[in-house]
Amino acid sequence: MVDLNADNCVRVLQLNSGSKNFGGVSSFLYNVYTHIDRYQVQFDFLSPNETTYGLYREEIESAGAQIFELNIRGNILTRKLKLYSRLKKFLQNSEYQIIHINSGNFFFNLFSVMAARNARIPTRIVHSHNAGDLTTSPIKRMFFKLLKPYLEKNATHLWACSRKAAEYMFQSKSLNRVIIIPNGIVTERFTYHEEVRKKIRKEINVEDKFVVGHVGRFLPQKNHEFLIDIFAEIYKKEPNAVLLLLGQGELENKIRERVNQFELNECVRFLGIRNDIENIYQAMDVFILPSFHEGLPVTGIEVQASGLPIVLSDSITEEVKLTKYVRFLSLTDGASKWADALLAYRDVNRKDQVKEIYEAGYDINQVAKRLERFYLQVGLQDHLI
Repeated sequence: MVDLNADNCVRVLQLNSGSKNFGGVSSFLYNVYTHIDRYQVQFDFLSPNETTYGLYREEIESAGAQIFELNIRGNILTRKLKLYSRLKKFLQNSEYQIIHINSGNFFFNLFSVMAARNARIPTRIVHSHNAGDLTTSPIKRMFFKLLKPYLEKNATHLWACSRKAAEYMFQSKSLNRVIIIPNGIVTERFTYHEEVRKKIRKEINVEDKFVVGHVGRFLPQKNHEFLIDIFAEIYKKEPNAVLLLLGQGELENKIRERVNQFELNECVRFLGIRNDIENIYQAMDVFILPSFHEGLPVTGIEVQASGLPIVLSDSITEEVKLTKYVRFLSLTDGASKWADALLAYRDVNRKDQVKEIYEAGYDINQVAKRLERFYLQVGLQDHLI
């Protein structure tokens, strides 16, 4: 049994859909955790397979949280059935009053919240973190239409990171129940400093380069193949260009092969997972995000805070636009048009935009305090947010 009696605070189980890598949802939850009052609210973290928190495991555990894994393997159906049964058993052997389910995967959220309800967890939050594309799959649309009522019936609270993420996960008639929780960031961490920019550009040997940047796991959703096509066009027009790719994932080798096919090995840098991402942003000149879909990308908020121009696909919610230098393009636009849009930001007079991010409500202190109040209310009195 999970012992929750070590302190007198409200203890919340944070469930993430799981990845081998530290992604945007993990980053959001970690940021909230490091900014709540942990004398009043404490988190534990649960992942269905490899923990998503390996990058900060020591910091998380030293702050009093526990990290659990369900060790789920198998095909898609097997994984979902194991998720339900193992999560239900885990929760039945715990004393959690609140489970916060964080995922953009509809079926993950459905099976998780059903397990939580059947384990009699009083407060069950389903938090949508994605806005997947349903337009190409009639079968998927049908299943969503049939099953959304069951998702909502089993949840006590419906949350989303954006209106688009809410529309994807929940029924239209239920959108008035949905609470939008901004993907807050540690704004001061991304304050722009010219001296830091010069230092990092020198360290990674891009002092005289036009630096295009991208942060994201190597998954189909992130559309890395098109990203490489775009950079190939940039390189034709600006031979002094460099592309920095941060992240890891199942498609990394495939993307490396594509880079090799375009003979771009000398100007595309694979930097892997970094815990100094704020410094790498400083070194970039422009950021690209050609994703097929997102909820509300944390990276999109971070780069704006650091004063970095960004070009992203119009499949991403316009709610991410908080500052001046943000441009949306269609994924049907050619790589050449994307390249021109990125090159147009070569001579931008970069400046700090932390104030704009704070005023838009995306500072992590604002978000953490809001969640803290909610957890305390439902944990102690079972009130609504």
